[in-house]
Amino acid sequence: MHILDEAALLDSILNAEAIEVHFQPIVNIAAGRIHGYEALSRGPASSPLHTPFHLFGAAERNARLSELETLCRSAAIQQFSQRQLPGKLFINISPKALLDPDYPKGQTLRIAQQLGYSPSQIVIELSEQYPAEDIDLLKSCLDHYRNQGFQVALDDLGAGYSGLRLWSELAPDYVKIDRHFIDRIDQFPVKQEFVRSIVELCQSLTCKVIAEGIETDAELAILRRLGISLCQGFLLGRPATHPAPTIQLQNHHAPLLQQPRYNESAECLCEISETLPPTTRLKALSQHFMQRPALQAVAVIDGDKALGLVYRQSLLELFSTPYGRALHENHPITNIMDADVLMVEASEPLSHVSYQLTSDDNRYIAQQFIILRHGKFLGIGHTRDLLQRITEQRIQTARHANPLTELPGNVPIQQELQRLANSQTPFYLAYFDLNNFKPYNDVYGFAKGDEVIRDTANLLRRFGLQQFIGHVGGDDFVMIGTAERMVEDCQRILHEFERLKQRYFLDEHWQQQQFSAKDRQGQQCLHGLVSLSVGILPPELTFGADETQLSTLSAYAKKQAKLTQSGFCLLQQPTLAARQIA
Repeated sequence: MHILDEAALLDSILNAEAIEVHFQPIVNIAAGRIHGYEALSRGPASSPLHTPFHLFGAAERNARLSELETLCRSAAIQQFSQRQLPGKLFINISPKALLDPDYPKGQTLRIAQQLGYSPSQIVIELSEQYPAEDIDLLKSCLDHYRNQGFQVALDDLGAGYSGLRLWSELAPDYVKIDRHFIDRIDQFPVKQEFVRSIVELCQSLTCKVIAEGIETDAELAILRRLGISLCQGFLLGRPATHPAPTIQLQNHHAPLLQQPRYNESAECLCEISETLPPTTRLKALSQHFMQRPALQAVAVIDGDKALGLVYRQSLLELFSTPYGRALHENHPITNIMDADVLMVEASEPLSHVSYQLTSDDNRYIAQQFIILRHGKFLGIGHTRDLLQRITEQRIQTARHANPLTELPGNVPIQQELQRLANSQTPFYLAYFDLNNFKPYNDVYGFAKGDEVIRDTANLLRRFGLQQFIGHVGGDDFVMIGTAERMVEDCQRILHEFERLKQRYFLDEHWQQQQFSAKDRQGQQCLHGLVSLSVGILPPELTFGADETQLSTLSAYAKKQAKLTQSGFCLLQQPTLAARQIA
């Protein structure tokens, strides 16, 4: 397009305020609800400047970027209001426009207030598409927004040269990881490590992390395992002018996590609670608290439905006001009831409960929450107990984890097997082993050997999302699961290992498909390349077997797998296995 035609077209769009806003949901996958929407501006549908690339590129070339962004921001807030969308509104602002001397001040706040929005509902999303050279000035501009009550997000972390510096200088409320690190993250351990480090840093800095560009179930599953709850991408919702105000996470979007154990779910925190019906008067509530000095909260229950909590402190504050008791003691307790208290299912993993408690936008963390079973009141949980249990879990995990792979070691493996035996749950047990690993380690050294071990562990993590994965020690691993697809997952792991293993060898050894090393008797001989094998015990063999029997059966299955060309054995000969045990 000729520069004069472009300028005229841009001028007509700005004068007519012909901006079309698309909204893409940002989903809290832990809570199963929409956290907010990112506003994405477009030109008229039939215009050469429809796409953001052409629209904003034309505005920059014609020195009208600040003017266009101001218009887009206004349109985003107005259309967000018209569609009555829930959650927060994320609005993009470039540093270049923000630092423009002609940039209008106070317009965003004025429009938000006119439409009845609190500034805390709007997040100013800063993109590195047009990098800022003066970070100190940029920080000053963003502090102006923060002082008005807006929150700040840093977009495309990892894409720009100054991303980490911006993060440290601006201290944003949200960080959005660049989609490069999300794309096929399930296939790249390096990307997983990058994201894991970002999550840990965000937790330390009380900053929320958003993963964007999610397009596959496998990507979503890995992100869930890495502790990310706020997600955005085509898999969860495409940009639309009239997006749905709610989201239903389908089964294939559900978290691919193993069923939480009793001591990892909210039920382990449940305490039998004092309950009162909603018709109870505040006078009776006061007497209830006086008779129980240690009681801090009472659940309000209508039948078996939980309505909320009433707190001792709330009643004391109300009655401490002039004439407070006389004016309010005959009112129902629902007048001071906290109906927004967190309610979680007893089967909810502790990590999800912790996230929901701490993800609230205000800095107050509730001290109690309600625990339900199938939607019915079960009891009350205390945040202090949750924190203590999570700390204990992390200490125990670290104590019994293999230091090389960070996978659970022998103690957790035995605990998992005992748990399944106690609950009489049928399960598969797969025993993985690396063939010719010792001679490989002797020839290539411990560093390369450790690399093979870590990569094998990552393969098991990648394909065994629904299973328990443990590192027995050395080059031996186990996978324990209840799903029939586990057999298929094991076959995929073997196939993927074969596909990737060339990188472990020199070209000479790879061409010959063998290498020379000493055997266990100290004799120099030729060995085949390292390969992975797996012996699997089906539920027919694991059900009712004790620890010794499982160990013997697993060793036999592994031996059979090593004898096959494919390295795979699904043991289906109970009588033969029984003779081996005897």
